[in-house]
Amino acid sequence: MKKTFTVIALVLLAVSCNRYLDIKPYGQTIPETAEEFSALLHAHLDEIDYGEEVVMGDGLEMADLECYADNLAANLTQYPGGNYISLYIGEQLSAKQTLYTNLYAVIRDCNIIIGYLEDRSSRLGMDVLGTAYALRGICYYNLLRNFCQACNPDNPGPGVPLVTEFDMEAKPTRSTYNQTVKRIEEDLNKAIEYDIQDEIYRFNSDVAKGYLARLYFWTQQYRLAAQYASELLEKYPLLDAEPYKAMIGEQMAKSGNMIFKAQIYAGSSESTALTNSKNYLKNRPCSRLFYDLFAEKEKDVRFTLSIDAKRLPAKNLLSCLRSAELQLILAESYYHSEEPEKALAALNELRRKRIADVSDYTMQTLPPVDHDDLIQVDAKGNALTPLLYAIHCERRKELFLEGDRWYELKRNGCPEFWVAKQGRLIPGCILSRFTLPIFNWSRGWSKIRGTIKWNKRIRIMNNTMKRRMIAFVAAIAAVVSLSGCDDNYDETPPLAKDYLTKYIMPDGVFLGNEDWAQIASEEDEYEAFLEGSK
Repeated sequence: MKKTFTVIALVLLAVSCNRYLDIKPYGQTIPETAEEFSALLHAHLDEIDYGEEVVMGDGLEMADLECYADNLAANLTQYPGGNYISLYIGEQLSAKQTLYTNLYAVIRDCNIIIGYLEDRSSRLGMDVLGTAYALRGICYYNLLRNFCQACNPDNPGPGVPLVTEFDMEAKPTRSTYNQTVKRIEEDLNKAIEYDIQDEIYRFNSDVAKGYLARLYFWTQQYRLAAQYASELLEKYPLLDAEPYKAMIGEQMAKSGNMIFKAQIYAGSSESTALTNSKNYLKNRPCSRLFYDLFAEKEKDVRFTLSIDAKRLPAKNLLSCLRSAELQLILAESYYHSEEPEKALAALNELRRKRIADVSDYTMQTLPPVDHDDLIQVDAKGNALTPLLYAIHCERRKELFLEGDRWYELKRNGCPEFWVAKQGRLIPGCILSRFTLPIFNWSRGWSKIRGTIKWNKRIRIMNNTMKRRMIAFVAAIAAVVSLSGCDDNYDETPPLAKDYLTKYIMPDGVFLGNEDWAQIASEEDEYEAFLEGSK
């Protein structure tokens, strides 16, 4: 097949004002030095810092994830601005295929670094290699959560294609679920071994340990999840109310007890994606059930940060890893490890940091399970207990607008729900077990293809205050396309004719009288709420 070579000049800024990448293009060559490989890596780190990328997700991704779930009421979407908001994940299936491709593009570049960097003993070389392993592991973690079924130890199902070498002729097939988990685990542990020292590489050992905690939690390895969460919490303890407010209120900076955060560049304005996302959310009120979770209302610092007087989302969209999530992982991991007293203690510790003059829960004073909540079973398929329900509620409040709730629905029973669109009832969960369909490239695009050429003249400039890294031009001609598998998921929408990446969405069924009545009831309730809030 014809190979197309595209030369892309990248001016790459690191987050520090005094440490940046400057490029002087001249000629083409294959990278050889650690500085040259570092530049390839910084193409992706730069995107993370600017918040418009695929590894951590940008503002629009966070907003979409919230709109796919039930913290925001789709039936109350306000127009005209509301028509830009996705009502359910089925509207974004084709876009999610772009996510799939882009994640493998990052994996490809990591494989180039891991496979061809010869300088593995210098401090710079170790930082570059460690970051490449961390990035690859995190990309596979994202693929696992989105494109594989929720964890089921008795029937794990398929994983994703695993590509660990840069090979233009490779034709990968789907691995097993357990093989994918092992790959992620090995990559993150490898990143820890390299002990990244330079802050501009972002993915230090603590970040890798945080993602291991997430991985073990997602895959129901609760004792390991608790181990890593507990270790990090000793280093990054929970914040009191005032520093917590300052951290959440800071859109651009990494502050407080955040271990990792996307979009931290010191720019004068937000990214377009983030700004647009905030504007979209002004048209989607919070659901009544979510609003009522805040039993203490104004005493809970999260309530005043999250919801305004019109019940609209007010909190900053965040893509980050922070201590409160680890505290919630710890609490639930203790619960599933049959240590309820430790789970309760971890839950109460978080609540004391967020709610003024709050009384600790006891096993006797825990609120009852709300049977109107979408989640009615836990990750193991067991009915919710008051203790686990309380942990879930705190997680829902704590991680609001951080892209968590949709994955919580997937992790805990994958409950189906519906939204109304153009007079029809559309299932909110149209895919089996919240699993996105993987490309099927069986019609000829089953190769991973790509080639690279770099600038040979690379100047390293010095600053009297701090060293400035300067790197190269990356030329990437790659269509990262991976073979799918023949495993079909129930309810996976069919491909549109002649468009392999476009899926046919169901028309849904016409709303019945009860459906219209429910929608009218929600609208009346919201109007009454607005009237009462004046």
